[in-house]
Amino acid sequence: MDILHCDLDAFFASVEQRDHPELRGKPVIVGAPPNSRGVVSTCSYEARAFGVRSAMPSSQAYRLCPQAVFLPVDMKRYREASNQVFAILAEYTPVIEALSIDEAFLDLSGSHGIFGSSMEIGTQIRRRVKTELGLNISVGIGANKFLAKLATNLCKPDGIMEFTEDMVKNLLPTLTVDHLWGIGTVSTRRLNRSGIYTIQDLLEAPRQLLETLLGSSTDFCLDLARGIDYRPVTPYEEVKSIGNEITFPEDINEKQVIEQVLLELAEKVAHRLRMAQRKCQTITIKMRTPDFQTFSRSITSPTAVDDQRTLFDTAWMLYQQSGLEGKPLRLIGLTASRFQDREYEQPSLFEEFSKDKGIDSLIDGLNQKYAPGAVKRAVLMHSPGHFREGRN
Repeated sequence: MDILHCDLDAFFASVEQRDHPELRGKPVIVGAPPNSRGVVSTCSYEARAFGVRSAMPSSQAYRLCPQAVFLPVDMKRYREASNQVFAILAEYTPVIEALSIDEAFLDLSGSHGIFGSSMEIGTQIRRRVKTELGLNISVGIGANKFLAKLATNLCKPDGIMEFTEDMVKNLLPTLTVDHLWGIGTVSTRRLNRSGIYTIQDLLEAPRQLLETLLGSSTDFCLDLARGIDYRPVTPYEEVKSIGNEITFPEDINEKQVIEQVLLELAEKVAHRLRMAQRKCQTITIKMRTPDFQTFSRSITSPTAVDDQRTLFDTAWMLYQQSGLEGKPLRLIGLTASRFQDREYEQPSLFEEFSKDKGIDSLIDGLNQKYAPGAVKRAVLMHSPGHFREGRN
């Protein structure tokens, strides 16, 4: 059992309760204020008892738990606490894959001779994070990433669990299909409508049916259902830029199509920025002509942004100033760089439409809850989806 999955419990809210003892034992909601269009970033377990969940509109959270303490996101403080946790993890292995600010995989293949078994290492990590940093961290142990993360999900909050070979044989088949990595709310409903409720049901289902329901994910899901996961723990490399690009099957020169494509690219890049808890100061567009010449234009602001409207307006301005307006293009891309930590409602010289920030947050929350791309702006509903897309 060489893989550890570590997940800080209700991280943002736990940092607030640690730093403000008067909040301990009280429902705490971190995110947008209740009178805004924003969403809950995270909440304490006391708030979860009232039905409050991450990505829920803050107004709904207030209706469920009006006595909760609502606090804005303090990303600088959370990142500092996260760095302290990751420093502890790094003492046990250099092979760490950060999934987010509060979650990571560890490959302990070379650590047992020094620190003991995976259970001993996990127990040490939990004790140190609690005593040195005042935070609770749940730890899952497994032969692969899927089983380790599944163990964490089953033992949260504030627990430790090893998913053994015996559990793969006897427990895993009894779990509902939403325990499989990548099976979200939409896929679960689709499977349930076909009579597939448990992992055992999925294993016994006809392959043709599964391919209809799961598409290209069928083999991956079947492997997970058998406790198999070949993905390695990949050490984190800091992302310097976030971008998406689209290659057209035929050269495009119509302004209306270019505008639609830039809208879609801005939506995708903005969403990825917010999921990474980043804002960007530099916005760059890339254009490739039919003769494979590539041109780029960029602009840097003294303040940072993460909203779709600002990214689009800036990209459209750069396109109009590029000298390529109305000329045929075979590719167009949009990239954000020069990152800053995302502070809630940071003002910006770019931003002119504050309502859009609330809409962005609401769309993020709904897509996290249901499925990526399940909700998008009406202007993107007829987006040209047959183009080949790339990302960086």
